[in-house]
Amino acid sequence: MKSVRFAAVVLLVLGTIAVSGTASAQTKVRFTLDWIPGATHGAFLIALQKGYYKAEGLDVTMDRGKGSAEVVRQLAAGVYDMGFPDINTVMDFDSRNPDAAFPVVMIGYEEAPAAIVTLKSSGITEPKQLNGKKLGSAPNDSTFKLFPIFARKTGIDAASVEFQTIDPALREVLLVQKKVDAIPGQIFNALLELKAKGVPASDVRYFMYKDYGLLLYANSVAASSRFLKEHPDSVRGFLRATLKGLKDMARDPELAVDAAVAFEPLLNPDIERERLKVALECCILTETVRKKGFGDIDRERLETNITEIAEAYNLPRRPKLEEIFDAAYLPDEKERLIETVLPAQRFKKSE
Repeated sequence: MKSVRFAAVVLLVLGTIAVSGTASAQTKVRFTLDWIPGATHGAFLIALQKGYYKAEGLDVTMDRGKGSAEVVRQLAAGVYDMGFPDINTVMDFDSRNPDAAFPVVMIGYEEAPAAIVTLKSSGITEPKQLNGKKLGSAPNDSTFKLFPIFARKTGIDAASVEFQTIDPALREVLLVQKKVDAIPGQIFNALLELKAKGVPASDVRYFMYKDYGLLLYANSVAASSRFLKEHPDSVRGFLRATLKGLKDMARDPELAVDAAVAFEPLLNPDIERERLKVALECCILTETVRKKGFGDIDRERLETNITEIAEAYNLPRRPKLEEIFDAAYLPDEKERLIETVLPAQRFKKSE
């Protein structure tokens, strides 16, 4: 009897060790979003909640962000291992900080959602009419950081524009109150935040950067140089899991809405549903993505982007493409192919 009990104890101890070993094998990944979590972050949130990261051996913690510039700073400082900054902000940082430079490893928004948004009541009907006006923005907002290029493309005298630093949460509020004349932002965020504050789309006018010749990539998955060096396979696993979440979102966008509300219960599902519709069509499941797959770049296009950013930001040096984007961690091309039918019609209708 004693030997049986002893054997049982040994098995229990061994089982405990095995469980502990499995848990310790999970690589911790500190990940920061670019902004307030929402349905547009569905690929990450679905992967987190469905256990796709865990299946890749990753213990992922996910936090809200405060703008791409802050995400880049935190990645460089080692506060986070991976994040979702605007690739153009990464270019700026890498040029000025070559010793701390790190690359983007997967494109998230294949076309930039960057826009200048105003109310029709402002009387602003073209970008040049922003001369002498007041623009309200958080200093770390990626669209704001790109404004000098937009100004150059459209003939705006950037020196004549008054910039007012505001809290991100107050951006649309101050526009509605007419305390600022226009705001820079991602179009799917600005339009839906205005709608939530009682402003219909018919009362809004906006100028998309891409409509004025800025064919930029935007938010993308990036990893710190330290994490890439120490955990390359974890980066690959993170991208595989994220891609799996993206495919779920493309097949059934409601999964992204549900995941966003589960992560941030104060979100309005109807607003998130509409936000995601705009984001999928304008920026995530673009024609290029539907033809060639998700996450990679066109080298010629990115080279042009780097030149534009270097000139507009007066960068101390033009970074090489290989510093800015590293495709070595991406899943195979076949794995990155996404269902080619836009899923906008598959949303549940709002009551």
